[in-house]
Amino acid sequence: MKVATTLVGSFPLDYSRENIARALKDQVDIGITYPVLPQLRDFVYMFIEPLVKKGVVVREGLGYRLRGDVSSVEPETPEDMSYAADVAEDLGARYRLAFTGPFTVASRITPEGGRIGDIRTSLLADREGFQAVLEYVVETAREVASTLNPFIVCVDEPVLSVIVGSKSVMFGYTAEEITRALDSVLARFRSPMRGVHVCSRLPPLLKTVLLQLSNANFLDHEHSDIPENRAYYQASELRESGKVLGYGVVSSRNTSVERLEDVVALARDALERYGESLAFIKPDCGFGGMKGYLQGREYEEIVLKKLRVLVEASRGLEEG
Repeated sequence: MKVATTLVGSFPLDYSRENIARALKDQVDIGITYPVLPQLRDFVYMFIEPLVKKGVVVREGLGYRLRGDVSSVEPETPEDMSYAADVAEDLGARYRLAFTGPFTVASRITPEGGRIGDIRTSLLADREGFQAVLEYVVETAREVASTLNPFIVCVDEPVLSVIVGSKSVMFGYTAEEITRALDSVLARFRSPMRGVHVCSRLPPLLKTVLLQLSNANFLDHEHSDIPENRAYYQASELRESGKVLGYGVVSSRNTSVERLEDVVALARDALERYGESLAFIKPDCGFGGMKGYLQGREYEEIVLKKLRVLVEASRGLEEG
């Protein structure tokens, strides 16, 4: 069975047009089925840059302080995404767009009186503030969809594995509210494949949220580094909800390059478990966190080698 390959988003490269083009071309040359538009900047800042430029939010430490009215700012397509999409189209690549979701954006913005970096005082805890962020993110999705033409769109929501628990969600959100919010973002895109990425260990209630999405047809998680996630879904649940799976078979945390036979074994286990519901194999998450580990050589010595193993594993599945 042929299983496609793709990536989640970030790379350990400095932000420049040259490096954006380099990361895209390398993915194509290595044989990645659906190259991702490289994220070489903070994945929240990329999408709230218009708010920062207008002074509605200001950088403060590792987060952002709310200073004005989010609804007063017109969203824009990030310039690096526009440039990357042009490069991908020149390369003839059907590309993946990583789009940061509203819950994760809200978790990084803190109103006056709150403590930067404390999710409990972020806009997630302020329903009016969250609604403003949601509307801004939905309009950003509309703008991005009008200018780019990705084959895959993945709404990245790492914070959901933090705020969703086994039976309830922090701040009083319901599973249905989270589903509706994500669906409202996904609905703005026309891409053939639309999905949601949540990393870390997956909490029990999150399954209800994700399987109920009406505007997503794939779900994307970490499996190489989080073995508990490997049996999170039943194949029948995915089929009944009209979803397929993006399955992590290469670590995005461990800097050691995997042995091909180990990646093939993990991919075969996924294929046996999920069958036709296995759509993509991929790295668990983005590689940006590796930056600095080898004093600037992480991309060549770790990332590219991992991607070659990933593609070879996909070919091994097809041949086997």
